[in-house]
Amino acid sequence: MKAFMKYLLLLIIPGIMAGVLTISCTEDDLPNGGTPVIYYVRVTNPEQSDSLLVAAYMGNLIAIVGDNLGGVREIWFNDQEALVTPTYVTSQSILVTVPNTPPTEINDKMTLVFSDGYVLEYDFRVDIPGPLLSSIKSEYVEDGDIAVLYGDYFFEPILITFGEEQLEAVVDEIEKTELRIIVPEGASTGNITVTTNFGSATSSFLFRDNRNILLDFDREMYTCENWTGEIAYADSAPDLEPCSGNFLMLRYQGLEAWSWQNPLACFYLAKNKRGDIPVAEGSIYDLDFRFEVNVPNEWTQFTMRIWFSIYEDGNGFSDHFHDISTQAWWRPWQEGAYSTDGWETISIPLTDFKYDKDGGASQIDDLSELTNVCVLIFSGDTGPEDININIDNLRIVPK
Repeated sequence: MKAFMKYLLLLIIPGIMAGVLTISCTEDDLPNGGTPVIYYVRVTNPEQSDSLLVAAYMGNLIAIVGDNLGGVREIWFNDQEALVTPTYVTSQSILVTVPNTPPTEINDKMTLVFSDGYVLEYDFRVDIPGPLLSSIKSEYVEDGDIAVLYGDYFFEPILITFGEEQLEAVVDEIEKTELRIIVPEGASTGNITVTTNFGSATSSFLFRDNRNILLDFDREMYTCENWTGEIAYADSAPDLEPCSGNFLMLRYQGLEAWSWQNPLACFYLAKNKRGDIPVAEGSIYDLDFRFEVNVPNEWTQFTMRIWFSIYEDGNGFSDHFHDISTQAWWRPWQEGAYSTDGWETISIPLTDFKYDKDGGASQIDDLSELTNVCVLIFSGDTGPEDININIDNLRIVPK
């Protein structure tokens, strides 16, 4: 701040002194006969006063240096007007902030309008980043429903397309860091692309990612054992809109500490289903465990334990399993009571599978040996608590 004030005084005081010394001068005595002129644009830091600019980002403070600039009334960057602060204006310089609103029409000009109607144009570009598409609230959304995209630099006009077919989505709401869009009819598995006047971004995630589905609760070979959590069927789900077909309900009233309840478990046993097929291939450093979750009521305690076990295991909780299992402990309530507004996609890096059953350090050594999928709400928390956690589309996919 001190450096800025020092620079401002260096700009303003010479202008005041020039006004005092030339008050009796005629227009012909002024530089260029009184015609406004811009010599250059530079940064405002006095320690970098030799750093000249041909462009700046939105929101940047810049110094316009020239002569006969005191009569300026308007400054435009492309088609966006900047705020002119009289105390920041002298005959030789102007301090102005590049507008934060992105232009609709781009001419790469800075335009100064003076009190006598004179217009001065100067080549100057506003650098605006292309859109950044970082994530989606839920990778599974039905046609015609609202999908929520997160990122940055979402500026109108904007185009959102789905998949190789480039199906265009209708924008419901737009903010700089969030887009609400209507999923187009006929959308299928694929990337989403966001395009603005300033560039394009294609998602690293896949919409309706169907790679390496372990459990979807729709197909016989992709569902859990019938003695564990209850399946909600899409055509008769009791109280939630489905995510994509059937889903698993993990529900229990008044769960107590260290209480094993089958309705809060999900066990997929490969020997009863698809056989000796590994849960995934590749390095744990390159993969995420991913699923959709819907938690309508606040969840404040108890841990969701997730693990994979070997083909020989019976129910996954034999003594042998205890010796080799590596678990992820998902506890989103650690930062405050957790609930969701509808379905959300959760990603857990396989490197976060790092606990043994007692919370000690562990690590997955070889995915090729693991075939079973296990989820359990269980922990030594105080209780009691009513549990209502719904999940779908368990999968292991590239990051």
